[in-house]
Amino acid sequence: MERKLNVRAEDFEDEKEEVKIKKEDRGRLNVHIASYNNFPTAAGLASSAAGFACLVYSLAKLMNVKDDFGPLSAIARQGSSSACRSLYGGFVKWKMGNDANGSESLEVQLTNDRHWEDLVIIIAVVSSRQKETSSTTGRRESVKTRTLLRHRAEENQPCGEMEPF
Repeated sequence: MERKLNVRAEDFEDEKEEVKIKKEDRGRLNVHIASYNNFPTAAGLASSAAGFACLVYSLAKLMNVKDDFGPLSAIARQGSSSACRSLYGGFVKWKMGNDANGSESLEVQLTNDRHWEDLVIIIAVVSSRQKETSSTTGRRESVKTRTLLRHRAEENQPCGEMEPF
């Protein structure tokens, strides 16, 4: 991920804090990233997607990347497919694209995070146990056993989500 971000990086300067980092000096920087989550991992609520989106966004800010979220989401998607939706706020659609390498597989923000200001979602953690069936395994099994879902997977397969038959 870092190399793709490095290509987009620019010099950074904060005169107030007296910090200046040139693009060519970034390879000599040592960065330690520590991530802590107070939410159960593998509970089925895309915590890995949120984590990879946060990692890519933070590294992009550190490297003074000026891109919009489109190219960053493709980088985040390498860590977790759904991460492309986690960079934006609000409601985001994941477009499949036609290119076999996934380069056309992009996110589209349908509404911003203020669209439904009165919408409230409450999640109650009743168990911190890891779910018994992974999302990938569950999707594969569902596609095999559900006719309509099989049709959806064959016709609308997002890159990295469901395997074709």
